[in-house]
Amino acid sequence: MKLQTTTVNRQVYYRVVALWVLCEAMLGGVIHSLRIPVSGLIVGSAAVICICLIAFYVPVRGMILKATIIVAVFKMMLSPQTPLLAYAAVFFQGAIGELLFLNKRYYKISCVLLGLLALLESGFQRIIVLTIVYGNDFWKVINDFINGLPHQKVSTNYSFYIAGSYVLLHVLTGIIVGWWVAGIPGRISYWRLQYQHLLVTEINAEHPATPAGKKRKRVKKGLLVIWIILILLYLQSYFSIGVPLLPSSLTLQIFIRSLIIILAWYFLLGPFFSLLLNTWLKKKQTEKQQEIQEVLNLLPAMRQVVSASWKLSSEKKNLARIIFFCKLVLVNTMRTGDAERKVSILSGAIQTGKTTALINWSHQRKNVSGILTPVINGKRFFMDASTKEQFAMEAAEDEKEILSIGRFNFSKAGFDRAIRIIRQSLHEPGWLVIDEIGPLELKKEGFYTVIKDLLKNHPVQLLLVVREGLPEKVAELFEIKRFQVIKKEELDRL
Repeated sequence: MKLQTTTVNRQVYYRVVALWVLCEAMLGGVIHSLRIPVSGLIVGSAAVICICLIAFYVPVRGMILKATIIVAVFKMMLSPQTPLLAYAAVFFQGAIGELLFLNKRYYKISCVLLGLLALLESGFQRIIVLTIVYGNDFWKVINDFINGLPHQKVSTNYSFYIAGSYVLLHVLTGIIVGWWVAGIPGRISYWRLQYQHLLVTEINAEHPATPAGKKRKRVKKGLLVIWIILILLYLQSYFSIGVPLLPSSLTLQIFIRSLIIILAWYFLLGPFFSLLLNTWLKKKQTEKQQEIQEVLNLLPAMRQVVSASWKLSSEKKNLARIIFFCKLVLVNTMRTGDAERKVSILSGAIQTGKTTALINWSHQRKNVSGILTPVINGKRFFMDASTKEQFAMEAAEDEKEILSIGRFNFSKAGFDRAIRIIRQSLHEPGWLVIDEIGPLELKKEGFYTVIKDLLKNHPVQLLLVVREGLPEKVAELFEIKRFQVIKKEELDRL
């Protein structure tokens, strides 16, 4: 599948995929080597953020699954020792993300659900693996140990509370991450302005060192000998061939059993499934050679962004540093140059159905906010594009504060309320619509001030409605250098 979308979305897509690759293949590899018990929280949260950003900026069916395959291919290329369960987590996250974002209208809910389900799977995966490797006796040993500390008579199932707390930690983290990432598209413009002095400007390519393999081969031979000896001892004790040589201690039995299972996976099952997976991924690598090259070209730059952002966040401490670091990485990742500053202008003659077309168009989009101005029973109203709430635009007879243009008198209170909605919409994801800009704004009244403020740091998707004959004047007044004029029939291509 080719990426049929704007240049801006194409840039964002491959940058986000490259960031996901770094988190999975490199960050995941470091965490795995250090045996950090909450690795799923860190890597899983990063994956949730990347998937949600892809869903928002490239709302094309199949693009999340495509990105998932690319990430898996890079895991195979950059971290060949990655365990199969890590691949299982990646494919689960990608598949769930693709399903949840099929309906684009529930973006925020989908983000939270993705965070919850992705990290819930990560938490349960660790519990299931512990049970398979060490058996139910592992949890019994934990219970006996903790119950024996206070010498209590009534046995308490502490292992259940430990496992439950571990899973609950993942669930809560997933909900928080999902809720946070849902607001990123609406806040990214504000962060870009706030941290513009911290943007990474110098990009240098870095090449990872090639690990040595001789020592690994010697260790593997030694483990093979240990595995064979343990299997023989286990069989001798299980079938009671002579005096059992294995100790009867439950703790040692659990340890020996786990070693046999782990080494069986290491020497037999792991290589077999890895061979199948690698064969499939190499086939996909050939099929998606162009996309993989796009990401490969971006990896040095994204690695530099991550490294520089971490250094720049050193002024913060602990959790504050992590949040600040994430913001800097996202601000630098979502940079796409001047192309993202283009404004769309919907223009047409008066009373030709521009607002009606906008209302119908907004129903087909996942997020549209701002102000629409429908005419109902011959009177003009303001409409909140997000909630569809309507309020008066024309001034009442007894209203004192009014805005006049020609024969029309507009309610200043109504305009003030509409302006508040526009300002609040600045930090919402999706399209921001202002209907409409005309003679009142050319007199530097109405929406003039809020539009000036908005254009200083407008979101990616900004749609202004301007009556026929005025787009160039409006562009000149507000100093809009990059804009495209469209008709109502062309709304669907936005």
